[in-house]
Amino acid sequence: MTRSETALVSAPGTALANARASALIGTAVALAIVLVYGDTARAMVGLWRSSETYSHGFVVVPIALWLIWRRRAELAHLPVRPFWPALSLVAAAGFVWLLGRLADANVVQHFALVLMVVAAVPAVLGTKIARAMAFPLAFLLFAVPFGEAFVPRLIDWTADFTVAALKLTGVPVYREGNNFVIPTGQWSVVEACSGLRYLIASLMAGTLYAYVMYASAWRRAAFIAASLLVPLVANWLRAYLIVMLGHLSGNELAVGVDHLIYGWVFFGLVIALMFWVGTLFRDDASHSPTLQRDRATAMQADAGRATTIGSALAAVAMASLWFPLAAALAPAGDRQHRAIAAIEGREGWRPVAAAGIDWQPRFVGHVASLRQAFERDGRRVVLYVAYYAGQTEGHEMVNSANVLVPPADPLWREVVGGGATLEGPGGTQEVRTATISGPAGRLDVVWWYWIDGRTTTSDTVAKLLHAWSRLTRRPDDSAAVFSFTESADGSDGSVVLSRFVVDMKPAIERTLADARRARRAQ
Repeated sequence: MTRSETALVSAPGTALANARASALIGTAVALAIVLVYGDTARAMVGLWRSSETYSHGFVVVPIALWLIWRRRAELAHLPVRPFWPALSLVAAAGFVWLLGRLADANVVQHFALVLMVVAAVPAVLGTKIARAMAFPLAFLLFAVPFGEAFVPRLIDWTADFTVAALKLTGVPVYREGNNFVIPTGQWSVVEACSGLRYLIASLMAGTLYAYVMYASAWRRAAFIAASLLVPLVANWLRAYLIVMLGHLSGNELAVGVDHLIYGWVFFGLVIALMFWVGTLFRDDASHSPTLQRDRATAMQADAGRATTIGSALAAVAMASLWFPLAAALAPAGDRQHRAIAAIEGREGWRPVAAAGIDWQPRFVGHVASLRQAFERDGRRVVLYVAYYAGQTEGHEMVNSANVLVPPADPLWREVVGGGATLEGPGGTQEVRTATISGPAGRLDVVWWYWIDGRTTTSDTVAKLLHAWSRLTRRPDDSAAVFSFTESADGSDGSVVLSRFVVDMKPAIERTLADARRARRAQ
């Protein structure tokens, strides 16, 4: 052994002191970033507190810290060498936060905040330490309250499986969307039945279990995949069994509170079985450092304390610059309500009284709205426009509160949803389609978004266009445009609406453009 090697091995006190100093610097950087974006962090904690689906967020950071603590002996012997190119990752995450802020997309801001903290680790402490902490850092992403976008799809899958299973077991079913009727009663697959809560809990616990219990990559991947698939299938079986229990007991069992209790008991048993099976394939997942460390790693000296502190300050600065920029680009908040001019009829569509269809979409927070009815060849179509400008949180066009029909609406429910492409002389128009059912019967609906002259049916694209308008300092005028009509003979409402949209689109867009110009002129 050479003299320099002996010095390195015989100075454990120095290595421990350096490791503690590096840990303090890294912790200080993480806390500084969280403090700069305190409102984003508080919004995350608020969702943990208010939603049972996301209450697991309270344990994510303690678990990540525990996972890092388990590897403290190995981390203490890794060199601290700031990786300056990683500052670009901190900046990229900050820019994503800026886009999320400008678009009022909370989940984007939450992910970006966590990614800024994660990217700061290699920037300040180096790639070797970042690789050793890779799983705990990635585990922090579970702190982000996400998954609501998957709820409609999860509900559809649950309803599909439940109805198919009931039919296979000889129970007659009449289905309307996610509502169905069997001989003993009526059932609905609602948000609580989507299984999102089970899915997130299983995925987080399964990911942690796979990391701690397995060493081989394929076993970890297999168990994580199982923790994703098992709760999906378990939730489908849970929904089917609850309906069957209610059916066979004459609705004495599996209704009310029993519904939730049986669901959690069944889910708990299934997950316990999954973890028990997982123990049968356990291998050595120890992460303690080997006594014979790689000589090249052991011989690398730490960067100077000044270099480490400099990288820490640079990381905080790179993360922090986006917050004041977002404040500078924030809208003036002009929320004065205005009127939209009436739309003129064309192509045979003439304005008439709007009586007869007592419904409109549940879109709130707008600065103006317009409701008109048009008629041609005896068919009546109602046009509804919700106009947004100077959008701020809670008053933006695209958010979870703005829906066709609220889930808890006592009168109306959406039974069919989809999309279509309409062809006309003025080009194509992508629209969303839906059929809703209520006291007045069925209504067919088509709708789309208009953002500063562009149209889309995608919530994501609408948010991006909103962010781009803010980023380029253009007004964020937007509108949600709906047309709906009664389903004559239960079938041809969509045909009437397609004709109406193709014929009236030029007049609608001209009126929206006039409203945008009038607002800018003020």
